[in-house]
Amino acid sequence: MTATTAHDPSPFLGTAAGQALLTRLRQSTDGRTGDQLSTAIRAVTTAGSTLPVAEVDAALAAITLLLADFQPALLDGAADEPALRSWLRQVDTELTPGRRMAAEAALTRVEIDLDNQWYDAHLAAGTVRPALDEVHRLRNALADAAG
Repeated sequence: MTATTAHDPSPFLGTAAGQALLTRLRQSTDGRTGDQLSTAIRAVTTAGSTLPVAEVDAALAAITLLLADFQPALLDGAADEPALRSWLRQVDTELTPGRRMAAEAALTRVEIDLDNQWYDAHLAAGTVRPALDEVHRLRNALADAAG
């Protein structure tokens, strides 16, 4: 990861867990997209003793999707970007007060290097600073959305 600008796409949609979440959401026909996004985010805030990489990546992808209305550049360059933007306009991605609070808690938890396999993996790869910069970008977008 390199330093990002406001116009760079969020890397979280490109992770394996982010892609799996998107696939699951887009294949779902029960109209509960928002609930599934909330579940992915809450997995990080209610996790057991450790935070697995996949849970964190899925939560960060879910937060990215919730913030796309407020910061559309988060989707710039995403795989199948036009179809993704079109799909998002038709499903429940409202940033409700509950989702906002869960997203804030998840972003805070992700930054804590305590039983956090996501943090450990980035530390081992030498990418912890750029990864946390992306987390901060989501936190800033969340704050702006509260505007």
